[in-house]
Amino acid sequence: MTFSIVIPTKNRPKELLRLFIAIINQTRPPDQVIIVDQSNPKNVIKKTIISKASKVNLELNYLHNEKINGLVQAKDYSISYNQCDYISFFDDDILIEKDYFLFIERAFKSFPGMIGANGVITNMPKKNGFKSFIFKLTHFGIFKDNRPKTIRSLNLDSDNPKNVNVLSGGLSTWKKQVFEKVNFDTKNKFHSYEDIEFSIRVEKIFPGAMFIIPKARLSHHHASLNRQSLLLRTQNDVIEVWMLFKKNKNFNLLGLDFLILILGLFFNSIFLNFRYRNLKFIKKFFSGFILGLNKNIIRK
Repeated sequence: MTFSIVIPTKNRPKELLRLFIAIINQTRPPDQVIIVDQSNPKNVIKKTIISKASKVNLELNYLHNEKINGLVQAKDYSISYNQCDYISFFDDDILIEKDYFLFIERAFKSFPGMIGANGVITNMPKKNGFKSFIFKLTHFGIFKDNRPKTIRSLNLDSDNPKNVNVLSGGLSTWKKQVFEKVNFDTKNKFHSYEDIEFSIRVEKIFPGAMFIIPKARLSHHHASLNRQSLLLRTQNDVIEVWMLFKKNKNFNLLGLDFLILILGLFFNSIFLNFRYRNLKFIKKFFSGFILGLNKNIIRK
């Protein structure tokens, strides 16, 4: 059983180095690390990373390519370089605990039917009961995401993984066989809903095979660089809900799942408008609605 780690990164050398040091200090180190670096030349730390990898005899592929456009394309680009049985994808601003891969490996050995897994983010902001209720109310049908409920119910000392219907892409580990059946969607450029979009297609082929591993823990430090502003995300979330609905064409609920989530995003834009005293949030909602309505889905 061998493991590779893919780290897409862009102009975050400090975060990349911090994560890489945590990786080489694992009690169960990976067998291969693939770094897909989209940085401008002054932020490339290839020599430093190669030096540290050579000291621990780690198989390293450091791929610097500024032409790669975005996270999804970087992940897709990495697949052909993978030499291992399992592939992990890590955002560059996370930090894994020392035994992370030890517990990931144990879980895959103990539960061979598992096709993909997440660890547990230890510094996740707590949602109040009202926000959790609204999330559950607005995310059903094709938008269903049981991660929040599952994470709240976890026993962090348990060796038993918990089933989820969506995995977080930036801290995910997959059997390589997944990518023989499911490809990353590099055409439509999902961002906020990329996790759900990819998981929907995995779930159709490998039902009930995605899990959260309670003892595999990490922290996410949300670097501000390369992150969408709240204003832009207000618009893009609406666009991507349209895209996800169009791509899946699930009318079992007569589009009610789509309508309720869109309505939820509208009320959220009103809330943000009053919170920040900025009418642009409502304007961004409506511009996102029009752009999403007119957007064509590219099918492979």
